Parts: sequence; structure tokens; C-alpha cells
Amino acid sequence: MPVNMDENPLGLILSRTYLAYKKTTTRNLSEQDITPEQFAVLNELSKAGSHISQKKLAELTVRDQTTVGKIIDKLIRKGLVTREEDPQDRRAVLLCLTAEGLEMNNVLTPKAKQQEQEALAECSPEELEAFMNVMNRIYEKMK
Repeated sequence: MPVNMDENPLGLILSRTYLAYKKTTTRNLSEQDITPEQFAVLNELSKAGSHISQKKLAELTVRDQTTVGKIIDKLIRKGLVTREEDPQDRRAVLLCLTAEGLEMNNVLTPKAKQQEQEALAECSPEELEAFMNVMNRIYEKMK
């Protein structure tokens, strides 16, 4: 059956899906007092290894540096992240997960994966692959 783009415009479908996913994520993370944005930063810091610049972290999370800076400030206040002087360039600052931040990420990552699996449970592997390909093509065209 063909999709009627007049009745279901792409922007509406993307927005509605994003908002529902974010609402579920927010609810799932609320017990740990972490927002989806903070978890995204924790997760990227964990994947990056030891130290990473705020600029690189902004690129990885597809956010501007100011927004990432505000998220980092909150994570520092929670004791999950530190800012450290770059030994290669004393003018530069690197971000690093604390032991508590790494532990928090290790607790939250399986929950996030479970949520993703539940959201995609009705999709076949072929549908999921097609969906991801289309979403990535749309992103590449529009970025």
C-alpha cells in the first residue's frame, strides 16, 4: 500500500517518533537522575576511552559546543565527569569519565539497549536494515 505523504508528512512522523522515544527514555533514566542528553554524553565519553575534547564530544553527539558544555557542567556537579588539563597543550582541556561516571554508563547502557530492542521488536531484520539505510540517507542529504 503506498504511503500518503499528504496525510503523514515525513516531518510529523519523525517528530512524533522522536518525542515518543525521548519520553520513554526520560522515564527510564529518571531513577538515576540522568537526562537522555546527559546519557548520550556519558555514553560517547565511555566509547571514546580516556580523554576527549569538548569539540570532539560535540561532533560525536551532534550538538553544538555550548550545549555540550552545559551538559558537562551538570555531569561534573554530579561527580560523573572531570575536566583535566591536556598534557600536550596546557591551554586545552580534556573531558574524562570518573569511576562513578563509568559505573553509571555501565548501568544505563543495558537499559538503553533493552529499550531499543523493545521499540524495534515488531520489525524484521530486513525492515530494520531498510529503515536505517533510509534514515541515514535522509540525514546525509539534509545535514
